[in-house]
Amino acid sequence: MSTLSSTTRAQGASIVTTVPAEVVRRLGIPPGQRLDWIEDGLGGFRVVPHSEDLAEVTRAHEEIIAEYDGVFRRLAK
Repeated sequence: MSTLSSTTRAQGASIVTTVPAEVVRRLGIPPGQRLDWIEDGLGGFRVVPHSEDLAEVTRAHEEIIAEYDGVFRRLAK
């Protein structure tokens, strides 16, 4: 596993960063590519190129979690 880093900077009301060239190469990210930030449940995020398939699965997951939130909370006890 390699570690890559970038630095954030202010741009208007947002914070932006540059995607390291090695990440661009490995993921095949072209300029203008939409990226999805997926919460990993451990306090971090995975960043992946956007795909409609992933967006659809994520929406379904969020709907199920919302619908059965009480059940999941009881099971977690």
